[in-house]
Amino acid sequence: MKKMKRRLWTSLMALTLWIATVGCSSASSIPENTAAPATPSEGSAQTIKIGVIVSETGPASSLGKPEAETARLLKKQIEGQLFNGKKVELIISDNETNDTNAVVIAKKMVSQDKVIAIVGGTQTSTSVAISEVAKENKLPLIALAPLSKEVLGEYVFQVTQSNATVLQTIIDYLKSNNITSVAWTNARDAFGQSGLPIFKELAKANHIEIVAVEDFDGAATDMTVQLTKIKPKKPGAVIVWSRPPGAGIIAKNFNQLGFDVPMIQSHAVSNEGFLKQIGAEGEGVLAIGSKMNILDALPDSEQKQLLMKFNDEFQKEYGTSPGPFGGYMYDGIHLVLKAISNGHESPQAIRDYIESGLGKHLGVTGTFEFSADVHDAAAGDGLALLRVAKQGWEPAR
Repeated sequence: MKKMKRRLWTSLMALTLWIATVGCSSASSIPENTAAPATPSEGSAQTIKIGVIVSETGPASSLGKPEAETARLLKKQIEGQLFNGKKVELIISDNETNDTNAVVIAKKMVSQDKVIAIVGGTQTSTSVAISEVAKENKLPLIALAPLSKEVLGEYVFQVTQSNATVLQTIIDYLKSNNITSVAWTNARDAFGQSGLPIFKELAKANHIEIVAVEDFDGAATDMTVQLTKIKPKKPGAVIVWSRPPGAGIIAKNFNQLGFDVPMIQSHAVSNEGFLKQIGAEGEGVLAIGSKMNILDALPDSEQKQLLMKFNDEFQKEYGTSPGPFGGYMYDGIHLVLKAISNGHESPQAIRDYIESGLGKHLGVTGTFEFSADVHDAAAGDGLALLRVAKQGWEPAR
């Protein structure tokens, strides 16, 4: 009887041990995170990269510096955030106001960094150079400078207003002040030469006579020769289509020669760098700029709230205003981030979304509404006519 009990006890112990062993084996075969939601890893497969190319240094730095600073501010803000479950990294590079450098950087971003879009250009010529890389690789480029319809094409969008939109603001000013004749002067670079053909058409349609046309080297240190030729023609206003430093030099020469008519500069000067360059000699000069330049003078609106939010964040980080050029970068990066947030992660999907899925989008530059026919979609609702005053920019009356 005792032997039977011992055999039964031994059998029960063996059965218990077998059950425990099988149970442990089954539990260890379940993947550790099967029931838990997947979380993005630190690997590149879970990180989407956006390339940023700007002229932070060199002759165009007054434009490119606030763009670079805005990119770094956004890079800091999005760190650790998820966009449709993915991390986003901004790859920021300075092309030193050199178009060849910009092309080299763009090619590296495509081949090595595997970016899904590029935001950049700063200047027209740089944006044109980068656009060739974008088109060749079927990669969306969000350009920060005005481009012709031929350059824009299938994969290239711009966040600045078109030259026609900006120049219409000048036409409106001329008409409201009964100015019927103007002199035109521009730099001999890609941006400088882009404005006159459009202005000629607008001037003709609005019965405004162009009495003189002069151009200059944007790197020259004196433009009195051109202005001396213009003065005897007695224009009702002088229009300058250039960027600093050339735009600042001609503004100073204009003051020194005692012109008593308005000088109207392009939107490429509406930044802190231009104000510092011209100082008191530039007081009274008019320029097309952004509503960002005159925030305190704006009535309350959804647009003003957006402008103030960006301006306050930038001021807190850098102690100065982002101006319109910081706004171009802000809008350019946010267009791509919005596409990613809506589940579009490949270059082609992002391109398609911006063109046909974005709809009306309010940015700090203005309201955007892209389409297959319009890739320079920023409306004029973000523009303002400015005057240089002692305290900085003020609305032109």
